Amino acid sequence: MADHASSNEPIEVRVERIGAAGDGIARWRGGPVYLPFTAAGDRVRAVLGRRRGGGHEGRVVELLTAGEGRRDPPCRHFARCGGCALQHLGADAYRAAKLEGLRAALERIGIDPGLVQPLRAVPPARRRARLGLFRPRDPRQPARAGFRERFRHDLVDLRECPVLESPLFALAGALRDTVPDLLAPGGAAEATLTRTDSGTDLLVAAGERPGLEALEALASLAAERDLARVVWRSQSDERLVVERRPVRIMRSGVAVPFPPGAFLQASETGEAILVEEVLAGIGRRRPVLDLYAGLGSFAFALVGEASVHAVEGDERAVAAVADAARSVPHVTVERRDLARDPIPPQTLASFAAAVFDPPRAGAGPQAAALAASILDTVVAVSCNPATFARDAAHLVAGGFRLERVVPIDQFVWTPHLELVGVFRR
Repeated sequence: MADHASSNEPIEVRVERIGAAGDGIARWRGGPVYLPFTAAGDRVRAVLGRRRGGGHEGRVVELLTAGEGRRDPPCRHFARCGGCALQHLGADAYRAAKLEGLRAALERIGIDPGLVQPLRAVPPARRRARLGLFRPRDPRQPARAGFRERFRHDLVDLRECPVLESPLFALAGALRDTVPDLLAPGGAAEATLTRTDSGTDLLVAAGERPGLEALEALASLAAERDLARVVWRSQSDERLVVERRPVRIMRSGVAVPFPPGAFLQASETGEAILVEEVLAGIGRRRPVLDLYAGLGSFAFALVGEASVHAVEGDERAVAAVADAARSVPHVTVERRDLARDPIPPQTLASFAAAVFDPPRAGAGPQAAALAASILDTVVAVSCNPATFARDAAHLVAGGFRLERVVPIDQFVWTPHLELVGVFRR
């Protein structure tokens, strides 16, 4: 009998569901086959690849029968570009795929998935993107700027993108034209484009320092595209190429300095929904502890007649929030690595409520400390249903009950899901 995984002999399978990573999942010889860009109900001919999750990755070579939930994707790059995974799903199938992982994660820890509220939709308009730049060695080959292919390092040269704000997409095209002046033949870099309230901020990250030609090209690009700032970050240092005006983001009417390449929610609308849900969960409880505070999107929204204490581990973010907080009464700032040094229960007792918004790895040690505290309200923000469920298990074991979970589709057409969970004693 042939070993399909090594012979590349196609197999025929039917996709049963969409998994947490956005791939369709079929069964073959008792194990899963993960098939990107497929829909539930698709019958496909596929070639097996490397081992993954007790089964195999798969590559579709022919769609034999389309599932009912399939539709035509809106972007020509779909199924090559790794930026999106779910453009091919109709509205009902898409919504189900987005929520499946969250509901399954909650069920695994014994929480009723019926607490999940309807999915809050966000328009596909990202104000932040990280693109790859590449200059081929062959001078006859054009430079490329775009997202990487799924599970590969090759760049898809973007000629359209329905998820980026139009000025950022236009800047991607301008960057492509500038690549020959920025990189040596065979050279690669990453460009982070962020639309701030001062204009677009551009951070170029490469292994080497920029040469004079690159600096001149970036200065010209900044003038032509009205960029607020351009920074070049190499392995050895960071260089401010040009700053045409101070780069700021507005947080509930407060201007916060924006460090180069700093974290910012992908969508302005998505961030507004997150703030709205956090405010609703906290209510009038004060003082409030804002953990993993970032650049203060929740801290400055929560501040009023009583205090908010913002805690963040990133040095630049802490400095930016502290700078902005000088003009705002009742906001204090602390730098602290909450993964290694969580705020203990006895200190937490000084607050009436807490909100935490950790990275994808979750807030394990801090969630355990919150569970052991006397707080009666905790609002958890997450971009990862699996680690959200793990943190929720800590809180529930400590006597909290999950009141509701609000899913927010900030990363449109990807498997990623933003969440706000409200916990009460």
